[in-house]
Amino acid sequence: MKNSILLPTDFSENAWVATNYAAELANKFNFDLHILHVYQTFGKILGTAEFNEVVAKHNEDAAFSEMDKLENKVKQKYPHLQISFACMEGNLTDTVLKVAEENHVAFIVMGTKGEGGFKGYVLGSNTFELIQHSPIGVIAVPQDYKEFKFQKVGILTNFKNQELELLDSFINRTSPGLELILLHVTENGRNIDTENILFWQDRIVKQMGINSIEYRSKEMINRIDINEPIPYIINQMIAEEGIDILLVTYTRKSFFASLFSKDLAKTIANGLSIPTYFLKN
Repeated sequence: MKNSILLPTDFSENAWVATNYAAELANKFNFDLHILHVYQTFGKILGTAEFNEVVAKHNEDAAFSEMDKLENKVKQKYPHLQISFACMEGNLTDTVLKVAEENHVAFIVMGTKGEGGFKGYVLGSNTFELIQHSPIGVIAVPQDYKEFKFQKVGILTNFKNQELELLDSFINRTSPGLELILLHVTENGRNIDTENILFWQDRIVKQMGINSIEYRSKEMINRIDINEPIPYIINQMIAEEGIDILLVTYTRKSFFASLFSKDLAKTIANGLSIPTYFLKN
């Protein structure tokens, strides 16, 4: 069965940026694209049954009207892609995961607002909830993302097996012909032994067939007068290496737990500058 991309949308400008990213990604790897809007009527918490029905009908009509506009816009820009459009009532996470399971979805793509958090009910804290519960990777696309590039891949690594699972999942859905850069953040001068790095690179080559692998590390500085937290260091490495997409494994016990434990949504929106692929482990 042909792989596909699932794009939840709230019709915002941020979601339009993610729509373009998802369409370009679908075009690059010959995926189908499913665009989904999940809405809620909130009728149960309102007044009379008659009033609830009117409100529910209004919300439903508004959702389908906005989807019609989006469908025309997307088809005009990407006439050769296989794209479906749907509006469904329900809980976002439950609905997205059900649709993803039924349609052989390779990636879920969602837009983020950046600087100041997410915009809208659909693309707010639900992104974190999807990352926590989805067996399918979620790509978060920053609102200021402009030019689609998908060749140089960076993966945050602490040389754990779950990172190999993340990479294997990603490569199986894309291509082993991508360039891979292992990004490692060190603390207190604790560098990884060269032999261990070479062993890790060799393991990736043999297991996944990736031939272009480089390793970069940068030390995190934490002093009273200098504070460079992990997201700042990561963005430095992304800029220096020209990374197109960042891969991150989400697990509460990982080295990067401090990056995610307090507020993952805020970190994605305010801390990361390029599309980022998260996979729960």
